[in-house]
Amino acid sequence: MSMAVCSALTGRILLLLLTLYLGGCATYSQQAISMRDNLLAGRADLARIAAEKEDDDQDDVLASLNKGMLRRMTDDYVGSNRIFESAKRRIDALYGISVTDTAASLTINDAIRDYTGDRYEQVLLHAYMAMNYLELGELDAARVEMLQADVKMMEWGDQPDEDPFVRYLAGMIFEALGEPDQALVSYRKARNIYLAASNKQHIDVPVMLKKDLLRLLAVMGLWDEYRQLQAESGLDGFKPTELDGNFGELIVILNNGLAPIRTEAAIMTYASEVQNLVRVAFPVYQTEPAPAKSSRLRVAGKRIELETVENIDGLARHALDQEMPLIMTRAIARAVVKYQSQQSANEQHALAGFLLTVTNLATERADTRSWTTLPDEIQMTRITLPAGEQEVSIEILNAAGSVVDVINARVEIQPRRQTFLTRHWIAPVPVQKQIVNSR
Repeated sequence: MSMAVCSALTGRILLLLLTLYLGGCATYSQQAISMRDNLLAGRADLARIAAEKEDDDQDDVLASLNKGMLRRMTDDYVGSNRIFESAKRRIDALYGISVTDTAASLTINDAIRDYTGDRYEQVLLHAYMAMNYLELGELDAARVEMLQADVKMMEWGDQPDEDPFVRYLAGMIFEALGEPDQALVSYRKARNIYLAASNKQHIDVPVMLKKDLLRLLAVMGLWDEYRQLQAESGLDGFKPTELDGNFGELIVILNNGLAPIRTEAAIMTYASEVQNLVRVAFPVYQTEPAPAKSSRLRVAGKRIELETVENIDGLARHALDQEMPLIMTRAIARAVVKYQSQQSANEQHALAGFLLTVTNLATERADTRSWTTLPDEIQMTRITLPAGEQEVSIEILNAAGSVVDVINARVEIQPRRQTFLTRHWIAPVPVQKQIVNSR
């Protein structure tokens, strides 16, 4: 085969690979943008339809996370957990480091690696499965998810990597199951983690959690710890009460807004290995954190502000900051390998060197994948209510305190029991116009 034929064949192969690669990237990007656009327009139903038109790849963790959340947003809690379960199994299967994955990420880009999610995403997967089970009235199944989340967080062994909201949620589930001792342990852990993780969450220990701790300490008769915590929390006037036979408790959890989305940035940096400038791409959060809308609960003639218990925007930004040194190390190492391959190809044939240079530049892409259907933050409140059916409204407020949307629900309060209501709010759902035929 002549040199000219080889060069032509090489060029065609490289161009074909480049076209296929860029086509895949464009498809992924378009899906993510389309999904978020629908959600920001208040149309979770359309976002779900679009997402589920794609191939049903059970091994695609990110697709399963988003599809599972969209099912949840449209009240299909059984379907949501079925999809979440497939994501969970795949994450567990990918727990070990793949040599093939690592090699590919060092020669092409980080997006080639199998997606398993950041630590906060992995543990929130258990939390959302638990919330689905709570909506289905399956407390024991919700407890199992919390125990699995506990195992995962304990394996990491570093308290700031634990999630305080997940610990808090576990405590509420234990309480609902009549296990106050386990609930107290979870509430203590949650408080400690809120204190330890304040640098990435940017929220204080929720006042609700302080009161829940005091209430259970009183139930358990641990008065020394009670008085110490009461003094530290500034809740001297708080008086714990227990539910009697005519009252139950409503726990409202609101998933508010959308988590930030990663974009790509690129710079030229000097690499001593090749004594030249090389181009590296890396993920960034270019937009500043948007202030989440506040919310309040209106029920039985009362209005109660919901409190922020999880700042997912902060978690996402902190996780990327922590990972950035390793991302940049891989990116520079990859750029060096690509530069050396270009030089070697250039020495053999100018066209091959040119085509490889184009391919390397095009494939040097940042890994911008993330669980984009997570909320910006999670808010909640707890309230004691008379047993029986209650009409509930969650009011969404703008910066001026005006109501911009309302989520209405009807709940059945059980005597001496906890009832959970979990909802999502991203944007007002547009009113469907009715077409009237004139005669």
